[in-house]
Amino acid sequence: MYNEKLYLELREFSGGWRMRVALARALFVQPDLLLLDEPTNMLDMRAVYWLEGHLQQWEGTILTVSHDRKFLNEICTDIVHLHTRRLDHYKGNYDNFEKTMKEKLTQQQREYEAQQTLRLHTQEFIDKFRYNAKRAAMVQSRIKMLEKLPVLQAVELDADITFRFPECELLNNPVLQLDDVSFRYNEGSPFLFRKLNLGTHANSRICIARENGAGKTTLLKLLLGDQEPSAGIRNINRRIRIGYFTQHHVDQLDMDMTAIEVLAKNHPGWFFFIYPLFLNEILNSLYLGKSQEDYRAALGRFGVVGDMALQSVYTLSGGQKSRLAFANLFDQIIT
Repeated sequence: MYNEKLYLELREFSGGWRMRVALARALFVQPDLLLLDEPTNMLDMRAVYWLEGHLQQWEGTILTVSHDRKFLNEICTDIVHLHTRRLDHYKGNYDNFEKTMKEKLTQQQREYEAQQTLRLHTQEFIDKFRYNAKRAAMVQSRIKMLEKLPVLQAVELDADITFRFPECELLNNPVLQLDDVSFRYNEGSPFLFRKLNLGTHANSRICIARENGAGKTTLLKLLLGDQEPSAGIRNINRRIRIGYFTQHHVDQLDMDMTAIEVLAKNHPGWFFFIYPLFLNEILNSLYLGKSQEDYRAALGRFGVVGDMALQSVYTLSGGQKSRLAFANLFDQIIT
């Protein structure tokens, strides 16, 4: 860590530097058991490579949760798969786990289908000869056989996630442009950027790559207009509509709302109209415009299904919050 950062408050750090501090604290005490929850999130590539190398030399036990395939391949000797409310153990790294799991599930489905066929044919025999005295012993034997068969389960497939981008207007180029932009936070602070020029076009797919704390998020905020350039000009197409997915969920989601309420607030089109029926206090709700089912369908496309849609956002996992954030982002027309 650079010397000037050692005395800053953590709230002044970028997401990547906060992750570095959290990792430094965990590694410093040299625990026998090291628990890592999404350790590569928000780290730059250099930091990820360093972490992989450091953990490969770690002499204690490591238990990590991660969606980073390369990271898991580099450090893991075993994989524990949490699926269908059970834990299954696999030897090897992530690639080996994926190969072995596919073979296991294929065999499981074959055994299930074979048993279902056997059950069907056996039940047909029982039904056909149930009242045939000459075959009574055979029928009883088949009934006992069915009772002794183990209960096999069909393979439960993960729900498909569908990213659907709404049709949007094709804007004239440039869509968004920075001309000779310089930026610093205040008069006495150093410049993060000097004479920066950046133009985006309708079909651009741009990745901003640099180490943690270099100002990548600040650059996005300059493009959004949340920060004003210290010098230079920001040009924007007047018809542009921007969608923004942040690195911190709290910045874009109300943690006390349910997932459905988040969509309803940000994309209104329905509301409750409550009125009494007859002379008692029975209340009935009438939906106008978008229905609750419309919002459920939008959430379901991103895997926010069932009771998750009715839970307070703060009770959702980090991944579920990200799915909600994407559903909230793509339920509008953005350019």
